[in-house]
Amino acid sequence: MEKLRQVLAAAASLRDAGENERAWQVLEAAKQDTGVMAVQPHTALGLPRKLHAAMLRTAKRDGNALLKIAYQYHLVPDPALLADLTKVSPDDRRAIVAANQQAIPRIIHQIWIGERPVPEATRAWASHAASNGYQYKLWREADLQTLGIDVLPEFNDMLAAGDYPGAVDVARYVILAREGGIYLDCDWYPARMDRSFDAFMSMAGLTAMAEPVPRNLGWGSMLLYNSFIAAPAGHPAMTGMIEAIPDVLKRLADAPAWWSTGPLLFTLIARRGPIQLLDPAFVAASLKAQTPLADIRAACQAAEAAGGANGLLMDWKEW
Repeated sequence: MEKLRQVLAAAASLRDAGENERAWQVLEAAKQDTGVMAVQPHTALGLPRKLHAAMLRTAKRDGNALLKIAYQYHLVPDPALLADLTKVSPDDRRAIVAANQQAIPRIIHQIWIGERPVPEATRAWASHAASNGYQYKLWREADLQTLGIDVLPEFNDMLAAGDYPGAVDVARYVILAREGGIYLDCDWYPARMDRSFDAFMSMAGLTAMAEPVPRNLGWGSMLLYNSFIAAPAGHPAMTGMIEAIPDVLKRLADAPAWWSTGPLLFTLIARRGPIQLLDPAFVAASLKAQTPLADIRAACQAAEAAGGANGLLMDWKEW
């Protein structure tokens, strides 16, 4: 692992100095080093994930669109490692279809754990919910314990390790499985107060959004966000995630959260059956992290002024 760290540091230094060709040479040479290549987890190209990611960063710096999309597409685990998770029985499929006819409760869920101040977005969504006839629930550590989530060793381990993204991944599936509703990460901000989710979706069944970058999933290439999920209580996709996570964490030890608890696993489990896929225009705008709140509010006013032409979510990370 130390040798890989040295390689990554050397390549990063060369990229920063504008010497991309030499950065490529360092990275390509590392592929011949058995010590470097032994570092797990590997991607679909058989490369250590961090080495693969460094190659992607170098392709981006080159402005090489073909290499960039190729490295993005394969920056996933070997699809064969998780292929069994996509299989469902006829009875399972019937249960998924039946669940997709159930109403999504009109409640918005968000989660915030850790020591950082609660983001402004949570207050904005609470106001949005009240204005549009929805309930709103912000889940903190103590609230999550009321669900019994603290008996899940995966959640406890992530919380103890400070892996808040992984812990929040697990928590969102438990919340939606138990209560149903709409889950939103705290880096979404309401782009408008004059309309809500029922103006954009049918409010029934499993509903999600697609990420723009295709990925080699071995079962289609569409990756779903897990930062927005809407579902009725008890949907098989949510209970399926809860069941799959412990096993996947063992199969993909040391993997990033987006592989083992986040979008990749969510996509494989959710696509066992039909889902409602939202229009990309559902996201009204993406703004730079730490953009001043006054600018965010101005952008929201512009979204409302645009009327039906604009979406509901504003992509903005306050921190």
